[in-house]
Amino acid sequence: MQRINEEKKVSLVLGSGGARGITQIGVIQYLVEQGYIIDEIVGCSIGALVGAAYACNRVVELGDWMKTLTKGQVFRLLDFTNPRFGLLKGQRIIDKLHTVFDDVNIEDLPFTYTAVATDLDREEEVVFTTGSIYTAIRASIAIPGVFAGVVYDDRFLVDGGVLNPLPLNHVTKKDNIIIAVNLDGRPNKETGLVAKLNPVALLQESYFAMRRRLSILTLAHYQPDFTITIPHDSAGIWDFHRSIELIDMGYNLAHDILELEKDTSLKPLRETPSATP
Repeated sequence: MQRINEEKKVSLVLGSGGARGITQIGVIQYLVEQGYIIDEIVGCSIGALVGAAYACNRVVELGDWMKTLTKGQVFRLLDFTNPRFGLLKGQRIIDKLHTVFDDVNIEDLPFTYTAVATDLDREEEVVFTTGSIYTAIRASIAIPGVFAGVVYDDRFLVDGGVLNPLPLNHVTKKDNIIIAVNLDGRPNKETGLVAKLNPVALLQESYFAMRRRLSILTLAHYQPDFTITIPHDSAGIWDFHRSIELIDMGYNLAHDILELEKDTSLKPLRETPSATP
């Protein structure tokens, strides 16, 4: 399917995936350089954070800070708490982010911004389109068992990626070019290695496989115009010390995928994702 969009307005969907999400900063940098107008952002987890920084006109500053992180600095941002509620409070990270961009009300942003979290009791998505952007970020990044969940409006909220790691269903501007950044691409690892893993690692790989299939089904159903796919083993959840490499990766992958647009007078070309998990 092909559509004409002369103004190159974009609805950008940013997925969840820990440090792999830093690639999304590079994607945004490429889009801006090429004259795309990001008119809407829908994000969950790390995607909600990166999208918020861009909405507040501070994504470059976020990237600059991320590029300075070492393993030790990442560790010092982890504020351990009572493991009954989650290994980490998450407040130390939020406090640091406040030095990068201020809290604002979502409805006051210059374009449409949506963050997605999960109500674990009701097993349903919770969508933030108004109110404090930091409340939305904190709820959306609350990885179960890692960050303490957030009690909000009588709901217990955790990471939006639990139910919807690539929230394409919340795009509202259907006439825009829809670009999705899928952080759950197939890993580059050799086949046959999974059988050699210990039980905990095997359980983790099984969870990752479920996420990948969910993302594939979402892409097949909603069919964004372009999908920028990040291999699942590009980075571990805490590999923020590799931000320079990851931002470059996102920039280069965006370039590779969006070069397709320059080869057609009808913009953009809608691609259909593979059904292979």
